[in-house]
Amino acid sequence: MRSNDLRSSGQPTDNMKQKNTTSLGSLSWRAVVARGALGWFATNIAHAEIDSELESIVVSALRTPRAASDVASAVTVMDPRDLEKRGMLQLRDALNESPGVISTSTGGQTGALGSVFIRGTNTAYSQLVVDGIRLSDSTTQLGNMLGAARVMDLGRIEVLRGAQGAAYGGESIGGVLWLETARGTGEPQGTFFSEAGSFQSFNTAIRYQGESKDLSYFFSAGYEETENDAPQQNFHQGSTALRLEQKIHKQWQAGVTYRGVDSYFNNLGSSDDYLDGSLATFYLNGQIHADWKTSLIAGFHQEFYDSNASYGNYGTDMRAYNVLNDHEWRIRENLILLGGVFAHRSDYRNTIGTAAERDRYGLHLGIEWETLSDWKNYAAWRWEDYDAYGEESTWRVGSSYAIPSTGTIVRTGLGSSFRAPSFLDLFGSAFGAGNPDLKAESAVGWDLGIEQMIASHHRVQVTVFHNNIEERINSFAQPKPINLPGETHTEGLESAVDGRFLSDDWRYRIAWTYLPRSFSDQPRHHVNAALDWQVTQKLQLGIGLNSLSDHSWGGSPIDSYVVGRFHANYQLREKIRLHARWENVTDEEYLLSDFSGTPIPAAGSAVFAGITLQW
Repeated sequence: MRSNDLRSSGQPTDNMKQKNTTSLGSLSWRAVVARGALGWFATNIAHAEIDSELESIVVSALRTPRAASDVASAVTVMDPRDLEKRGMLQLRDALNESPGVISTSTGGQTGALGSVFIRGTNTAYSQLVVDGIRLSDSTTQLGNMLGAARVMDLGRIEVLRGAQGAAYGGESIGGVLWLETARGTGEPQGTFFSEAGSFQSFNTAIRYQGESKDLSYFFSAGYEETENDAPQQNFHQGSTALRLEQKIHKQWQAGVTYRGVDSYFNNLGSSDDYLDGSLATFYLNGQIHADWKTSLIAGFHQEFYDSNASYGNYGTDMRAYNVLNDHEWRIRENLILLGGVFAHRSDYRNTIGTAAERDRYGLHLGIEWETLSDWKNYAAWRWEDYDAYGEESTWRVGSSYAIPSTGTIVRTGLGSSFRAPSFLDLFGSAFGAGNPDLKAESAVGWDLGIEQMIASHHRVQVTVFHNNIEERINSFAQPKPINLPGETHTEGLESAVDGRFLSDDWRYRIAWTYLPRSFSDQPRHHVNAALDWQVTQKLQLGIGLNSLSDHSWGGSPIDSYVVGRFHANYQLREKIRLHARWENVTDEEYLLSDFSGTPIPAAGSAVFAGITLQW
């Protein structure tokens, strides 16, 4: 396991302590008015119709599909094909388009360990779920896979925000990243993608997908390499993905998925880092009868990491086995019961002597009911037992109220979650001895949000949130890790505006996150924006920006920055598309991180171009 967000479990820095004394009430009224005016101006540029695309299906909130307007949690749904067309190929970059999320790397440029900060927490406080299987926990953080993930083989990306322990268990204090391998649809079709550009970069991928009678299929394989815009950060990676799904009966489907990645990264010259990971699942979905749906998923996940340095080798071997069985019973038209059981076994070993095989199992129960025709409510409870340290119970309640006549949706939620001590915390690491008496961190979080449609073609979303975390673990305390006394808080405001204007030829997205309280001195303001123009039927142009205010990630101070990008694609023939992108168009000089006086610069201006062929 690579160490990620090294200060995420340590004592708050002086900057962090100062920041944590601030509350939402200290938000400058000028900042609120200015940003509010920007959002309202953007939403009233013109009057055009917006189609049902903005009303999407959400899977992650309840682990079963629901209309977005019925979901009580804050969720952002992303379309991987749209991201790909706009040149957003790395998942790490794409996640920044979700309010409440800062996605980056504090360890280096392309190929380095990924970091995701959801609602002011660190990477270890959010969970990664792929094809229904949990890939990250307190020992295997999502940073390893996040650094390697690309959008080209995905069919669904959802960012579920808030404490989600009742649905997903531990390490879901900030939220959950829900990813699904793409499904084959329609007539058989092949796609070849190739791109090259700055820093000796090359990226290519092939996909083949479709349906044949009752069988759907999807396969992809890709390879990429780059020398990055810095010495000793060479990176190369191969990846594969597969999904086969068979309709057994009108109401039943069985399928398998496979995902594999093999990557190498020269970690600033200090080590050669190798990651070999794979996930295989089998699933069976269907209806036992008209009012009883069920889903069974069995998965195997393995992740091998080796870091070869001049002072020695550090490596980890992790294998995990998962079984989940979820049920949905419709008792009445306005009453649905949810429930399920799960079991997880992990075998974790590293080169400094940790060797542990542990089980985790439990059950969850939930209920959905409709008080009024447009007022949906949700309550859930989860119990699980961890071999390593004991039992945990979590819960969540929430409501969603829609006013169709005004295009308004109000959402509110309150829930709990926790973060379990890792095996290194419990059993020891290169940083020192372990502490088998550690307790899990516990958290309670709430949010209140409103979504408003304006003139049927623009959407505005605003959500306020707060997390209260107790017994936070300091993994780097000496002589052994400890639970910190007192409470740690994160709170903020997340907002988004998106829509279309001028006969739907122009599309825009703006996400702004304000964090008066956060871990590790995160930026108080994060803005991500994009504007796309369909110039002609064949030509599309677009611009975007990503901006962070002053921050430090718990290290030395880092100045604010704004990074812009430009992309273009042209449909040369029916099945031939040319595309180009220009990243960091102003050649902004900024740092990814600066821990202990070791600044890590981000990449400068870069140009990439390529071609996509279909057959």
